[in-house]
Amino acid sequence: MNRDQLKIELLQKIIACNDEKLLAEVDNILKSFPSEVKENPQPYSKEADVSFLSEKQKETLEKRYELYLSQESETKEWTDVKAEIIKRHGF
Repeated sequence: MNRDQLKIELLQKIIACNDEKLLAEVDNILKSFPSEVKENPQPYSKEADVSFLSEKQKETLEKRYELYLSQESETKEWTDVKAEIIKRHGF
């Protein structure tokens, strides 16, 4: 059994387990190992006046939004868009 298969098997066993004491023991064991994911515990925040869009992208969005508000652009219902995506891509 390779590592990924073992992980899946263990996850399945954990999901099926209803023994709180055993789950607590597993939790303690896993807490004793360093996590491979090192993420800043601070919440994400957006810096003021920082954009990931270029000026041209912003202008395009603004024009499309104005067309939408003036009802001059073609719009579709979400259910129609979703059906088209499913038909085209099989999702």
